[in-house]
Amino acid sequence: MQNGRKSFRQIAKEINISTPTVESHFSRMISMGIIKNIEPIFNLDKIENQVVSALVYLKTNPSHSIDIANKLSSLSEVKDVYMTTGEYNIIVKIVAERLQYIEEFVREKISIIEGIKSASYQIITRVMKDDHSFPIKEGISLKVKCVYCYNEITHSSKVLKAGQYERHFCCNSCLILYKQKYKGRIEADSFKEMT
Repeated sequence: MQNGRKSFRQIAKEINISTPTVESHFSRMISMGIIKNIEPIFNLDKIENQVVSALVYLKTNPSHSIDIANKLSSLSEVKDVYMTTGEYNIIVKIVAERLQYIEEFVREKISIIEGIKSASYQIITRVMKDDHSFPIKEGISLKVKCVYCYNEITHSSKVLKAGQYERHFCCNSCLILYKQKYKGRIEADSFKEMT
């Protein structure tokens, strides 16, 4: 969270586990969709000829909201799309090169989308905090997928321990099929049921 450029070796040293273990856990979080992306976060105040950001508040026909959100997500100027409760059911953050492009973009690209009842926007004049981190605390649960069939595990899972690694399965069938597939590489009795 604090430094996305930190190497797996540095992280491994700090938390006292092997570098391949860190890399394996990271790859798994990427493949499970827990970590979406690692990218730079620019401080727009520091960029010359800076870009302009705005929040666009949309009232939409509820039956069109998902389609509208998907269309908005495909536009390159749109950086964030939020489905919300309250007066506005979609809020969008857009970025443009100049102030007049914001009004043009809202009028020519957003307002014409079928199902939008009204649109208003506010220019962001200064960003005081832009924090995309998420506090991971004890007790937070993550959606886990079965290693064998890739279905989401919705209740207790079967866990196969192999050295430092744990493999989670949704049912006994997947666990048995996995053991058969990797017979000879794992110990038959190294599993336990967990919730």
